[in-house]
Parts: sequence; C-alpha cells; structure tokens
Amino acid sequence: MLTLIAATLLTMTAMKADAVENARKAFNNCMIETHNTAVEEKASPSAFVATTEAACLTQRAAYHGTLVKAERSFGSTAKDAEQYATEEVQSLVDNVVGAFNENVQSGARLVSEK
Repeated sequence: MLTLIAATLLTMTAMKADAVENARKAFNNCMIETHNTAVEEKASPSAFVATTEAACLTQRAAYHGTLVKAERSFGSTAKDAEQYATEEVQSLVDNVVGAFNENVQSGARLVSEK
C-alpha cells in the first residue's frame, strides 16, 4: 500500500514537472525564434530588448502561470510563487538577450529545443 502511494506521488510530481518543462520549452523556443529574426534583421541591442518585452506573450503567460501553480502545489505562498515565476521568466529572457548581444554581429543563430 505504501509503495502505491509513493508511486502515485512520484507520478503526480513528474506530471507537474512535465507541464513546467513543456511551458518553458514553448516559451524558450518562441524567444529563440524572436532572437533569430532579430539577428537576421541586424536589429540594435536596444531594439531587441524592446522586442523581447512584447514577444511571445501567450507562451510567457503560460510558463509563468504553470510555474506559479507548481510552486503553490509544493507549498509556496502566493507571493513567493509569483516572485519565483517572475524571476524564472526574466532569467530566460535575459539569457536570450545575452545571446543576441553576442550573436548580432556574427549572425549566429540559436537552435530550438526539441
């Protein structure tokens, strides 16, 4: 009986992780597409930063919401879950902006996740 309960809890945790990972991947891939388009257009770094603020809003909201939901299910307060989700979303954006700053001159493109 105890093994069945443990297996169920592990399965539920894995399902939550899958939802977070799927949402993260969708947002990341959208941001990669945004990066690659801006590299092709040789956008300025400041223009790219402005672009990222309006890019991938549906995927961004889904990722943020999934993170909040997962954090709340682990016992975080609403405030802590919101802060964590906001930081994680911003970290992904910051990584893409950093990559853009390195790639805009060379024309290097990022590769989407599978």
